[in-house]
Amino acid sequence: MTNIRIALVEDDTILCDLLKIRLAKMGYKVSGVYTSGEEAISGLGDNLPDLVLMDISLSGKLDGVVTAQLVQTQYTLPVVFLTANTDPATFERAKITEECEYIVKPFTDKDLFIAIELAYHKFTLNRGMRARHLYLERIVRSLDDAMIATDEEGFVTLMNPAAEELIGTPFKSVQKLHFREIVTVIDEGGRVVESPVDRVKTGLEPLDFPKDAFLVSAKGDKIQIRGSVSPLKDEKGNYLGIIFLISPINKPHFLQYTGKRKF
Repeated sequence: MTNIRIALVEDDTILCDLLKIRLAKMGYKVSGVYTSGEEAISGLGDNLPDLVLMDISLSGKLDGVVTAQLVQTQYTLPVVFLTANTDPATFERAKITEECEYIVKPFTDKDLFIAIELAYHKFTLNRGMRARHLYLERIVRSLDDAMIATDEEGFVTLMNPAAEELIGTPFKSVQKLHFREIVTVIDEGGRVVESPVDRVKTGLEPLDFPKDAFLVSAKGDKIQIRGSVSPLKDEKGNYLGIIFLISPINKPHFLQYTGKRKF
């Protein structure tokens, strides 16, 4: 027996009554019944289910696909679509909806059971992954050190608030730019420091910045730094990109540096 609570969104009252009977026989509890997308969106929050069983061809302004997308935006719930319509266009629209399964009428109790259990199981797994992702994101955002991550070619994929402050540029304006386009590292005399990136990519081992390294921010500030450059690897040790950890040592002061950006 299962404890999954299911909300029905179905405008055919006869089919709805049959579904309630079939779901009860399988051990599910029907937490609410809604005859339109508008009614579902406004009512689900009062008695939140674990899963929504949704007819795609609903009457009203909102069909099942649009309703499902709104349900997932507002309530983050898995959806199982019910439909007698098997045309490719309908399937493609339903397919882009996250956390959903798709079952075609007429269906057996076994078909219904598999679709519900699979949708709920996948949703539960993804919810755990989302929670871990959010936890890691909060850690990165809380770091005092500036952190910049790139893909394997050196294009920026992640930058925490400390890095935005240090460089003087928001992440959204540098995303997908190459690291060397946003960061210049120089020595005390203003000469560009040779980049350790290629050495890290080749040796797949972390390297520290030189002791006399300075970063030139987007505002032209010269900031003495310490930090490291490390390879980002997958579970098999394959190279995926680079992570830069940078800490300012002194307060910035303005400097006109010489040379081109190489880092």
